[in-house]
Amino acid sequence: MRVIRTIRGHVIEAFNGSAETITPQLIDTILEPVYQNKLRIFDTTFSIEDTLERIISHYFFGDDASNKERAQKFSALVLGSDWCSFSSKRRLVMHIINETGALKGEAKNEYDKLLRDVMSARNAFAHGTVSTDGRQVKLAYFEGAPRTKFLDDEYLTQVETALNRCFQVTHDVAFLTGALKRHEA
Repeated sequence: MRVIRTIRGHVIEAFNGSAETITPQLIDTILEPVYQNKLRIFDTTFSIEDTLERIISHYFFGDDASNKERAQKFSALVLGSDWCSFSSKRRLVMHIINETGALKGEAKNEYDKLLRDVMSARNAFAHGTVSTDGRQVKLAYFEGAPRTKFLDDEYLTQVETALNRCFQVTHDVAFLTGALKRHEA
C-alpha cells in the first residue's frame, strides 16, 4: 500500500528572541517526530473510543443475538454520530462503571482523569498549532483558555503514559463489564 503525500504548512517562530537558520531539511528533521506522535495519539485515542462504544453498546443491548441488529443501528446512528462526542461517551461509561461497580474508589477517579487527559491531548494535537524556532517545538491550543506546551521529552512521556494506561484500563473495564470476552487458547 502506498503512503499518500500531502502538503504540510509550517509555522516558524522565534521563542525567547532567537531562532536557528531554518531550512526545509531542518524543519523536516524537527517536525517529523511531531507528526508521528500526532498519528499515534489519534490512533490510540480512536482505539480507546472504539472500546468505549463497545462498553456502552454492550451495557444497553448485551450479547443477545436478537438485539444485534438494534445494537448495530444504535452504534452507527448514535455512538458513531458527530454529536456523540468522546466526552459524552466518557460520561456514559462512567455511569456504567458506577452502575456495575466495574471500578471503585481511587481506580474509578484515576480512570476518569485518564479519559479526560487523553481527550485533552487528542484535542490539543487535532486543533492546536505546532510551531518551531529550529530548536524547540511548541504546541499552542485552547482548552478553557489559551495554553502552550513545549513538546519536550517530559511532556511527551506524560502523554504516552496517559494513553497507554488509559488504553489498558479501558480494556480492563470492557472485560469487567462483559463487553469484551477473553478467548481461551
